[in-house]
Amino acid sequence: MVIASLCSALALAAVAQAGTPPRSALQGFACHAALRPADRSVAIRAVMRPLPGTQSLQLRFQLLEQPAGSSSFTEVTGGRGLGVWLTPQNPTLGQRPGDIWELTKPVLDLAAPARYHFRVSFRWIGAHDRVLSTEVRTSAACRQRELRPDLLVAGVAVSAISGRPGAQRYTATIANRGLTAAGPFQVLFTPGDGSAAQTRTLRLGARASRREVFVGPVCNPASPPTVVADSLDQVDDYDRDNNALTVTCPA
Repeated sequence: MVIASLCSALALAAVAQAGTPPRSALQGFACHAALRPADRSVAIRAVMRPLPGTQSLQLRFQLLEQPAGSSSFTEVTGGRGLGVWLTPQNPTLGQRPGDIWELTKPVLDLAAPARYHFRVSFRWIGAHDRVLSTEVRTSAACRQRELRPDLLVAGVAVSAISGRPGAQRYTATIANRGLTAAGPFQVLFTPGDGSAAQTRTLRLGARASRREVFVGPVCNPASPPTVVADSLDQVDDYDRDNNALTVTCPA
């Protein structure tokens, strides 16, 4: 009889404890991917409940970034309300046992490709600014892919033209290695001898390429031709460093 009563009491205590909400939690994790960097975002909601003797509550949001190709995460900085301790607008919130503080932190304009996650620190402050307890929680990961086009001149092949010893054929491979189609955009071929430039107007699907043929003077290593993809900046190209290529003249 005594054993049965003891077991029942322990079972009730376990149920009561299981029903007690945690004193800190992360909820509402949201990861939004987008074509435009300004539209990419990640957000988290922190929930905090007081401990006995709490005089004030504090939260700190840190966003960690792992760029593509990196094996480690680094903290994102830049004045977006990250890395600083925050307190409720109501300074007495947390002094009553039933108080709940919820705070949502969004971060916009994320770089890509990269992975992100939040590290959220919770701190309970008692009388005389004494720290009663701390906890740290980590959110799930948010993967941000770079969705914009990436135009480039992948290569230029130089070949002779039968019956035209003073001219050569330049076959330029124009590619889009991004995840979104691009176009229309202009491809510019500039001969090295100062003669008139030539242009083509192209459209390219995602992960697509095509060849464009230009006829120009014989390639001169001292002043070779150049080819530029999207010479008028018509495309929101996320990497413009590979848009131009100087032709390598054959030996």
